[in-house]
Amino acid sequence: MEIIKWKVIVLKKMGFIESMTVHQICRQHNGVQAQIRAYADVGFLTRMSTEDFSGSWSLDLVRQWSVRGTLHAYLKEDIPLYLYEGRNYLKPNLSLPTHDGKISAKEKGYYGDLILEALASGHKSRDELKEICRKAGLSKEKEASLFDSWGGLIASLISEGKIYQEYERQYFGLLKSYEPWDKEKAELEIARRYFSGFGPVSLADARYYFKENKRTIENWMKKLDLKTVEVEGITRYYAGELEEGDTDIPPIIFIAGFDALLLAFEKKENPFFDPKYIRDIYTLTGIVKPVIMLNGELVATWRKEKNKVYVRPFKNLRKKEISLIECEGIKRFQEISEVLFEK
Repeated sequence: MEIIKWKVIVLKKMGFIESMTVHQICRQHNGVQAQIRAYADVGFLTRMSTEDFSGSWSLDLVRQWSVRGTLHAYLKEDIPLYLYEGRNYLKPNLSLPTHDGKISAKEKGYYGDLILEALASGHKSRDELKEICRKAGLSKEKEASLFDSWGGLIASLISEGKIYQEYERQYFGLLKSYEPWDKEKAELEIARRYFSGFGPVSLADARYYFKENKRTIENWMKKLDLKTVEVEGITRYYAGELEEGDTDIPPIIFIAGFDALLLAFEKKENPFFDPKYIRDIYTLTGIVKPVIMLNGELVATWRKEKNKVYVRPFKNLRKKEISLIECEGIKRFQEISEVLFEK
């Protein structure tokens, strides 16, 4: 298979050629990475129809930990799948002291019960939960530990399947009837979604996406009974069927930071960009920047500030390409009035 045909197949599966519903995105792509909320919103925007995105599309979503131990937006009904029994991320830790040792397990449990009691009357914001704990005697120093931005008590309660976080308002609510999936069953389903939703992918791609060792990935692949295809000398694997056709790649696509297009494939071997631009996209601090694709190739990064989009090309662009980016930027983001190019 030629690489251009592979790109069409992958872009179509990812929702960049034909629109997807929010439920399709979540079930086929293991949700959308969401530690930066604005990036996640763009991840949904670029895959959904204008009509769907303008409606109440996020009501069924939560924002919490899943694949690679990172924050994702996914369906509330899939919490038992991603917070499965025996996972190696966000392990149940409510019975342990805070990571900095400032709050004992007993005191942590006390405030945990306080939060659960408060949520029994309805969803609450993080600030509302902080205020409830302050009134119960929580000091400022301990508050910083208990409500640590990397998780703290909130993460502990989520790890136990006691509460969840809404995606839209980012409020917290009680989680009822949490029954985590069995480890083997859950890992195979998550892997199936990856090979079906993003495949054909290479073994190196799968290791990069899951941050897992070769033996574990190969074990999943064997149990899933994947199909293979040679793409310009590289063996790639997939589940389900491949839809080959005469579909064209869109001339321009604005792609979110931390998008699956940048995480589903090994970054040093990602066919969508020249590896010499790798540090323009993946920073040394772990940020994966938003990018712009022209005719199947990533050519620039972008960022949105207030009513402007700033574009930083990797190379010199033709006037026609610049005009295309300007028009799409204003069209894609309704609040944008100007697209500016940086050197």
